[in-house]
Amino acid sequence: MLTANQLRQIAGRTGARDIANVEIDVILTLLLQLFTERNIVEHLAFKGGTMLRKMVFGPRGRLSTDLDFTCRTDITTDDLLMMMLEALEEPFHGLTFRFDREKDWYRTEDGCAANPVCSHADNPKGIKIKLQVSTRERPILPVTPMPQEPQDYFRLLGFVPAAIPCLAFEEVVAEKIRAASQRSKIRDLHDLSEVVARPLNRELVRSLAVLKLWQSTGPNLDYNRFCERINESGDYDIADLTNLLRKDQRPDLKIMMSRVVDGFRFLSELTYLERTLSQDDMQRRRVEMEALRAAVISSHGAE
Repeated sequence: MLTANQLRQIAGRTGARDIANVEIDVILTLLLQLFTERNIVEHLAFKGGTMLRKMVFGPRGRLSTDLDFTCRTDITTDDLLMMMLEALEEPFHGLTFRFDREKDWYRTEDGCAANPVCSHADNPKGIKIKLQVSTRERPILPVTPMPQEPQDYFRLLGFVPAAIPCLAFEEVVAEKIRAASQRSKIRDLHDLSEVVARPLNRELVRSLAVLKLWQSTGPNLDYNRFCERINESGDYDIADLTNLLRKDQRPDLKIMMSRVVDGFRFLSELTYLERTLSQDDMQRRRVEMEALRAAVISSHGAE
């Protein structure tokens, strides 16, 4: 683990708002490396906000303080949780792990989680990190290893950060759309406002979003409802987002909302099959779901 002095120097060079932000990012990199060396990622697909920062946005992406995965093999939840806990029993590159409460690791109906306190010589109190694995659904598109975007501190680690098996970029975006359709969180808003500025296979993202929301327990994809959620500015904590960005980044709520509403207007341009599923609140159209899923996989393979 890097020393406090090294963390301060990195924060100064990179414009990080807080030394703790650098420390968390380094810890997340170490945890990804640990899970790689212990072959845990062979069962997982990396996703979520941390995946976007690590693999897509790089240092200018917002800090994310947890690691989210989807299980992609037939391993049981108990065996997967045991692998995670066993990996956290021994120190790793100067980082040690402990659980302050029994409830800091657990199974759920659709996955498992472990929330270890990660400590090191210059921070014995440690920082709690959330590790979450969903078994609710398998990845739709093929999972492929993705290299991590270079960070200032990589040269100090003593190892080359591994490529991590990840959900396809479009599938990560579709899951962000699902999340933003069901809740109003400023982190989702920011991620989507950054994503929409990048090259995006819109038809693929839209079909994946239809499938993701059809499979969930909430409402199906509806662009108007999506916009209503996005525009619920009263639920956003701009200070929370600002703390996760660099000093030279000043998020503008109105600009982010406008960018997402305009940039994702293609979610309203549903095909007949997508519209059929978006209107199927009782999840009865399984044949149509399988047809859309097959079309999505085929179109992705043809790229």
